[in-house]
Amino acid sequence: MTTFSDSLAKNDGRTTLVELVPWAGPLQDEAGERHRQTARELSADPRITALTVTDNAGGFVRLGPHTLGQAIQAMGGEVVVHLACRDRSRAALQSTLYGLASEGLTNTLALSGDYPKEGFRGRSRAVFDIDSVGLISMLRDAGERGPRFTIGCAINPFKAAEADLVPQYLKLAMKVRAGADMAITQVGYDARPWSELLQWNATQGPGIPLMASVYILTKGVAKVFHRDGVPGIRLTDELLAWAEEQAAADDKGRAAFLEFAAKQVAVVRGMGFAGAYIAGQRNVTEIDKILAMADEFESDWQALLPDISFAEPGAQRLYQPGDLPQLASDQPTKPTKTRRVPLKYRVNRIVHDVAFAPESRGFDVARGVYGRLESAHLMWPAHVLEQAVKIPMFDCQDCGDCSLPDIAYQCPEGACAKNQRNGPCGGSLNGECEVPGKRCVWANAYDRLRPYGEAMTMLDREPVLQDNALRGSSAWANTFMGRDHYAHNTEGEDS
Repeated sequence: MTTFSDSLAKNDGRTTLVELVPWAGPLQDEAGERHRQTARELSADPRITALTVTDNAGGFVRLGPHTLGQAIQAMGGEVVVHLACRDRSRAALQSTLYGLASEGLTNTLALSGDYPKEGFRGRSRAVFDIDSVGLISMLRDAGERGPRFTIGCAINPFKAAEADLVPQYLKLAMKVRAGADMAITQVGYDARPWSELLQWNATQGPGIPLMASVYILTKGVAKVFHRDGVPGIRLTDELLAWAEEQAAADDKGRAAFLEFAAKQVAVVRGMGFAGAYIAGQRNVTEIDKILAMADEFESDWQALLPDISFAEPGAQRLYQPGDLPQLASDQPTKPTKTRRVPLKYRVNRIVHDVAFAPESRGFDVARGVYGRLESAHLMWPAHVLEQAVKIPMFDCQDCGDCSLPDIAYQCPEGACAKNQRNGPCGGSLNGECEVPGKRCVWANAYDRLRPYGEAMTMLDREPVLQDNALRGSSAWANTFMGRDHYAHNTEGEDS
């Protein structure tokens, strides 16, 4: 049997993943038996490289992925286990990795995770102790000490706004530097972003294997995607109208929807992806039909591009169109006009350069002052003063390991629902967070840094993993005295 990693290495379009979504219940119940039978049949299909098992997808509580993954592995199937940071601290994630390594479940997809939707007697509290970049770093480190993990990550190339789109690519580059072996796209229904991702990947040295997500539509699924019911997935008015038209048929559009998915798979193969990640199937027969039709369509994949491309009106593009409008050329598009940055941000930059930049005279002076304050046990009034400034200005949460300079002077705990310190998650929409009432801090950061020529390099640094031992202490003191993540990352660069 070809392993997932071996199939990826071929990068020939034939790596096929099929997603399984666990249920709310134990492995032995009726739903569990149905899922295991489905997994057994899919695993026996030589066209399918591996089954993937989601981790509380959408923020809904389900059976843990490692449990179903272990059952699939016992059947002789290849498994990719999703790992989300939403519900686990880094210690819990480390314990999970030890368990996965012990069970031989070393194919992983590292995700930040959707915001929680439910929980026992109320909504669960989001954890997000680390993000997907931190998890990738942890997986790489664990692989150096034990069995090596094949580390997958996610990328959403379907963003319509420039401030959402470009940071997705910057974060993907950071994920690759952190140790990601491959990437899977978010669900989308437009070939041009797929083509742009492949073009971008070709500029990144050898690049990494890329897979494209294909989610089988129904009328109901189309409606959910259209109303932004799943963070990060967009479905246009035009595609919704098509789906509703197909659903009026006697079979409720099932044949048309399966053919649409098969065309997507054929295009994915033809464009140069490592393969397709298929989700949304109701039974094994649907997967069989999709793969059989994809084989028939593949030789004429370019002719299928108009059939599967439903571009969002006004969507920003990274590259100019190629010979076919659904494909990208190698010529970048012109960036949009920069926005005027807030006065508060401009003042913060000046203060940082004068007092917080390590090479500044002010930093040396402050280090001496804080050293004397600590020796005299007078940090309490200094900490109170710090909070009197930072709470009203930044909604500071007193984490003690401040990332304000990393995110254009926005607090990742006060302003970001997921505490994303290494670039955006995939859930934003036109600059707005998936959690209502919040704007994406990374879209803001991109807009603020562009006038200074720093937007494209804002993630050209070591990943930030905050030290929770510093919580409740003075972040200023920790910066000046070399105890926060800046000192740790500088040591890593020097070693």
